[in-house]
Amino acid sequence: MAARRTKKTKSKSTPKRRTLASLHVSDYMSYDVRSVQQDVSLKEAGRLLVKWKVGALLVDDGRRYVGIITDTDLSRRGVARGMDPNGTTVKQCMSRPVHTIEDDELLTTAIALMKQKGIRHVAVTEDQTIVGVLSVSDLLRAYADVAGR
Repeated sequence: MAARRTKKTKSKSTPKRRTLASLHVSDYMSYDVRSVQQDVSLKEAGRLLVKWKVGALLVDDGRRYVGIITDTDLSRRGVARGMDPNGTTVKQCMSRPVHTIEDDELLTTAIALMKQKGIRHVAVTEDQTIVGVLSVSDLLRAYADVAGR
């Protein structure tokens, strides 16, 4: 009896598509923690936002993060109220408290938090230490990935 060889073929099953509900904050967060001292001028904070191409900076008092300054804070609280960008400090314009979420939380939990608080940036923690930031832009990237674009 002659032996037969059978050709092995790979399964042609489609790859499992990830859903938004299966994604974690750590999948899309930025691991760059950009910060500014609370006594820096609004002008300098704006310059740093442009330089680093980010929409928010954590605010540091020398010991810990005490707030967050965003491009929205600069325009709505600073410029719109006629504050002097050279003489007004970040502390006078920042948002507080710093809202946080753990990096192993689901992305949908982050979305709910950001919607509830009306924020576009949330600090990401690992074991209660800030390790990054999640922004609305990061969420859009996740939506695009899930949609296959």
